[in-house]
Amino acid sequence: MANYRGTVISSRSTEETFDYMADFTNAADWDPGTAWAEQIDDGSVGMGSTFRLGVHIGSKVTPLDYRIVTYRRPHTVVLLGESETIRSEDTMTVTPTADGRCILTYDADLTLKGSFNLANPVLPLFFDRIGDKGVEGLRSTLGGPPVARDRPPAGGAVAGVVDKLLEATVIGSFSSIGPALRHRTAGWTPPPPMSGKTVLVTGATSGLGLAAAVGVAKLGARVVMAGRSLGRAEHAVTAVLGAAPGADVSCLWADLGEFDQVRGLAEEFMETHDRLDVLIHNAGALTRQPTLTGSGLELTVASQVAGPFLLTGLLLPVLEAGSPSRVIQVCSGGMYTQKFELGSLEMGSDDYDGTVAYARAKRAQLVLMHEWVRRADGSGVSFHAMHPGWADTPGVHDSLPGFAKVMGPILRTAAQGADTVVWLASAPEGIETAGGFWLDRRRRWEHKLPWTRLPEPEFLDAGEQLWSWCAGLTGWDGLARPEGGLARR
Repeated sequence: MANYRGTVISSRSTEETFDYMADFTNAADWDPGTAWAEQIDDGSVGMGSTFRLGVHIGSKVTPLDYRIVTYRRPHTVVLLGESETIRSEDTMTVTPTADGRCILTYDADLTLKGSFNLANPVLPLFFDRIGDKGVEGLRSTLGGPPVARDRPPAGGAVAGVVDKLLEATVIGSFSSIGPALRHRTAGWTPPPPMSGKTVLVTGATSGLGLAAAVGVAKLGARVVMAGRSLGRAEHAVTAVLGAAPGADVSCLWADLGEFDQVRGLAEEFMETHDRLDVLIHNAGALTRQPTLTGSGLELTVASQVAGPFLLTGLLLPVLEAGSPSRVIQVCSGGMYTQKFELGSLEMGSDDYDGTVAYARAKRAQLVLMHEWVRRADGSGVSFHAMHPGWADTPGVHDSLPGFAKVMGPILRTAAQGADTVVWLASAPEGIETAGGFWLDRRRRWEHKLPWTRLPEPEFLDAGEQLWSWCAGLTGWDGLARPEGGLARR
């Protein structure tokens, strides 16, 4: 079986793009692999419509019948094609943009059958090239610019094997070895330009936040850097301008653990910006001693769970105005050690352990991210989380000096740690899906230890409970929960 995903920015409206793609007789116009195409049944195109395509297989043209099995106009259409030798499932998703255009995502799953099934193991080596030709035809037809995608030079199968081997070692995956090997085998390409986009980065005065701000500034984005100290934020602006001369960079200050300051930050941002394309939550440190905020909440939980919740909610109107927009939570691999329990999320002074408190907060961030996905469905705002691996940052040296000393030679640079943040902020993958947990440009499992995983009903309840807890603390509860809506994890 081979999988392909391609993206096209269409100059047509969402409805026009959807109708064009749903009518599979148009495939002969944009797919070089299709010799001819016709609709078999009568009537307008819709659920159950059938098509017959003449598909090039080597030197022969083989008929392949397709049927629409999912039809949700104007957003999603799925066609299932099957013959004696091929099974193909094609999913097309259309996402509107704020400027009247739309983003078309094309997913294809292809399996060879019968006497051809022996070729399935090597099919991924060629399928990307076949898909690229079809997507290039769509770009020409729909009038959109090309979108760069990572393409493994040795094929997706080889890149996948290398990635799994790295994941199995943990040290190889989380250290600088991970991005060094994945960059080569997965064929990472530079993230696409972000001219005209506005990005707000919290915790932007050093480490990963500063590296992320530099990364999106180099791509042409307008960057607003938020930090707890105005002086440090201004110094960080100077650092970004030094790395990206001529960039549009400004700063605001607020402690995300203090809710009044969070409200002030959101208000000040919206006074000067009518849209927000990307919100990057990076604020939050690992503290050795328990500290209470003005609200009486422990600092780790306040600044890394409740504060980001409040800021996201307050900025939701400008995020929707910038749709398709993205909210990216910088998490940590430390959360792999913790199971989410709301009752033990906030640690008291008697049993406080900074490392455990930090890991629990990071696990809570993922639970909350999935709840945002459920409640913001259809808003045009995509929510993701990522972890940066083990990066050489001031925060690591201050909070984990022993770890930093032992692992120092193989720690990632801040830029390597922030690469996936910058990529999610700019690449099509950041809006094609939602609810992903990423490392090195690839979705990851959220649990490495079985006992940390909640059963699905408990997981859904946990998201609702955490949301209600944050809403009660912050005073913001602007999104109702829809019925059902299980989140992938």
